[in-house]
Amino acid sequence: MYKSILVPALIPVCDPDTLDLATQVARLGDGRIEYLYVHPDARELARYTSSLDFESGMFTQQIWDTLVEADKICLARARKAFDAFCACEKLTSEGAVSAAFRETEGNPGERAIAEARFGDLVVIGRPPAPEDLTTGEAGDVLIASGRPVLLTASGECHNPLTTVVIAWKESAASVHAVEAAMPLLKKAQQIHVLGVVEGDGDEAPVRRSAERLAETLKRHGLKPRASHVRAGTRDACEVLLETASQKLEAGVLVMGGYGHSRAREFVFGGFTRHVLGTAPLPVLLAH
Repeated sequence: MYKSILVPALIPVCDPDTLDLATQVARLGDGRIEYLYVHPDARELARYTSSLDFESGMFTQQIWDTLVEADKICLARARKAFDAFCACEKLTSEGAVSAAFRETEGNPGERAIAEARFGDLVVIGRPPAPEDLTTGEAGDVLIASGRPVLLTASGECHNPLTTVVIAWKESAASVHAVEAAMPLLKKAQQIHVLGVVEGDGDEAPVRRSAERLAETLKRHGLKPRASHVRAGTRDACEVLLETASQKLEAGVLVMGGYGHSRAREFVFGGFTRHVLGTAPLPVLLAH
């Protein structure tokens, strides 16, 4: 199972929904949650100071002191929210399912990537509007860390985490996602291998491909069901998310992330970009 679960503070607010999702995963296999708070170091402060100084006309020292004070306020709020969550969930630093608050310095995205390489899973929350995960650190962590990333749902999702849908297509990213999700799949009560038929003549190969993956998973002692859904004239990603969250009532969607270059995903859309922005259920991504 995922024994080491990183929850990086990519946004200043310590989000209870993100911690709750991490805790659900940790309780499947006695895992440890580490909430990582990143203070801006001298390099980060200098970068912000130079840009703000030019725009505002304020003295550099005033801006520096303001940023340091703001960081202290954010830390206090994050620590308070973390402690309150742990008290409510009865999580301690030494239990079978444990949680710890750790502080470091640097750039939040860079530190999250570096720390993720020593863990099993990264759980990331969604930032408040108008910020966008598709252009933030979540994509960077997914690409550069080498670890699977579990994203919280875009809204409330009460489906059980033990019902899993695999969004399957024959790509390296999808293969990596299934491999990364094996600890979760081994704890699942229901597994659906779901292919999406996007064009005429694709139904037979999509169905066969989903069935082949299901047969492979059965050799691991799992009991998956293979199925497919037709997109027709609708957006394929919308059909996938609707089927997974509403019809199959999944608590998590497993899929490969950024099958094309990130520049192409950003310009032309793509499954990853759409899912990062709108998924109504948690999504486990691997690249």
